[in-house]
Amino acid sequence: MALRLTAAIAAMMVSSAAFSAVTVTAPEEIKIVAVNDQEVSAGLLRSNQQYKLDAGENAISVRYTEFFQHADNSHDILRSGIVTVKTPVLKDGENYRLALIDAPKDFDAAQKYKDQPIIGLYDQQKRLLVKQAGAKAEQKTWFSTGAFGSSSVDLTKTKTAAPANQPAPVYAQAAFVSGTGTADQQLVQLWQKSSKQERQKFMSWLAEQAN
Repeated sequence: MALRLTAAIAAMMVSSAAFSAVTVTAPEEIKIVAVNDQEVSAGLLRSNQQYKLDAGENAISVRYTEFFQHADNSHDILRSGIVTVKTPVLKDGENYRLALIDAPKDFDAAQKYKDQPIIGLYDQQKRLLVKQAGAKAEQKTWFSTGAFGSSSVDLTKTKTAAPANQPAPVYAQAAFVSGTGTADQQLVQLWQKSSKQERQKFMSWLAEQAN
């Protein structure tokens, strides 16, 4: 048993060294404003936002934003309140994509859509993992703590909370399929989520089992 646990720990360490993040992309209509309560800024004019997140569960806070040019050369910029998408377990080294669900096709539709946009998260097999409708009103202000000016941003974990009155997320079956792994994979995920102190305690316990 001890040898098996030792092998599992070795696999965790190798996995941690090989992969440290997942990649999430978003179209220009979806602005990622915070991840796990850490504000991010990747510029206003990027057509393909790309972010590196920790593997495992994350809370991605976004805003629907769209520019409309009218026939008389006037324009409008529509912005929604914050929508926080609580992801299922995201797997190391994989790519995910945010997208609008039932995206509006014209300005009139977009005016209504911004009041409660619906954001979907897809895996690299294009399977919908979770969809999240926004709250009717923005509930949270974000303060600057993140990095600026890069199209690829590394983000660390902190606690987060969804905006008040936000509807419950709807998870697809694919979310649980993609988040389910072998016992060894689950151990790897637990190891990566653990703090340094928790890892030391576990290693001490493992050493006791080997005696």
